[in-house]
Amino acid sequence: MARYQRFGTISAALAIALTAVVFVSVSSVLAQSSKNKPKPSKPISSAEVKQIDVRLQKLQDTFETESKAIIDGYERSGQYDRAKFLLEVLLKLDPKNEEIKKKISELEDNVLKSSEVDFKFETSSDWTPVGNVHKDKLARVEAAGDYKLILTVSNMSADGFPTENVMRDLVGRVPTGALMGMIVTEENHSGKQPPEPFTIKSKHEFTPKKDGVLYLKVNAPPGSKCIGDFRIKVSGISRATKGGEKIEQ
Repeated sequence: MARYQRFGTISAALAIALTAVVFVSVSSVLAQSSKNKPKPSKPISSAEVKQIDVRLQKLQDTFETESKAIIDGYERSGQYDRAKFLLEVLLKLDPKNEEIKKKISELEDNVLKSSEVDFKFETSSDWTPVGNVHKDKLARVEAAGDYKLILTVSNMSADGFPTENVMRDLVGRVPTGALMGMIVTEENHSGKQPPEPFTIKSKHEFTPKKDGVLYLKVNAPPGSKCIGDFRIKVSGISRATKGGEKIEQ
């Protein structure tokens, strides 16, 4: 509980600091615009500038030292999302810091690994729900194994396989035979817009723009037959459902 209170205090402090900066900036603009001839401010000496620089450096050092200690504590307790939040704040102060970027990447991987779920996926399955994805939250799907694709369709025309309906036809923008995904949102259920399948293949990471349910399917032509299973591993996806027999790790 103390960790959460400390995180909330830092978040509140950051919000207050940003609000103060905006308030001061707006007040300065209004004050200057209300006077036709603003009084020239007294220039400060180079010595005073150096003193301000020293104070700024001390403030930054204190903030970074305290933040890194908190980040380490969150990481050791498995609170990777909170540690990542503070690292992103530090990155805004120092956008070119490669060490912080690398650490954020490591934490994102830890977040995904902490929510891994494995299951067997039958390649002959239709669109199958595997779990909920969340807006702006990184997710990953990995697939291993192989299968046989047997074409049993007959009487093909020069138009080839139909691609109009993503729910039952071949998806033209996804490689034939590849594993693909589709996120179904509330807008899709209401009929405002159809879902858009995307390529997954053997591994794919993505950040959904909206909350929804992730579905998986092999992009096989209508009338074909798929024989075999994939071992699927999903990460960053909550309440993973039974997309086949769940495999214990």
